[in-house]
Amino acid sequence: MPMDRSRYPKNWTSIALAIKTQAHWQCQECGLDCTPTPIADRSLKARKTLTVHHQDYNPGNNHPDNLIALCSACHLRKHSGRKGNINIGQLALFTYGSD
Repeated sequence: MPMDRSRYPKNWTSIALAIKTQAHWQCQECGLDCTPTPIADRSLKARKTLTVHHQDYNPGNNHPDNLIALCSACHLRKHSGRKGNINIGQLALFTYGSD
């Protein structure tokens, strides 16, 4: 499923990178080290992808106090049970802070 970039501001890459850097590339829920490194194993890479979660579930609210760095597993857990709010494509937005 394609990701909907219209839900995020044009400077989302910079915002997300700042949150990830501030968290020292660690999941703020489980502590998993998600420092970007070349990983050949796709399943391991998916588990070690650091994402940025909107704590109020509103992608328009990008205040730093509303954003938290989470590994993909913890991010999916946060959204489980919430219909229509996130999909795997949305989690892929700006993986590792690159365009």
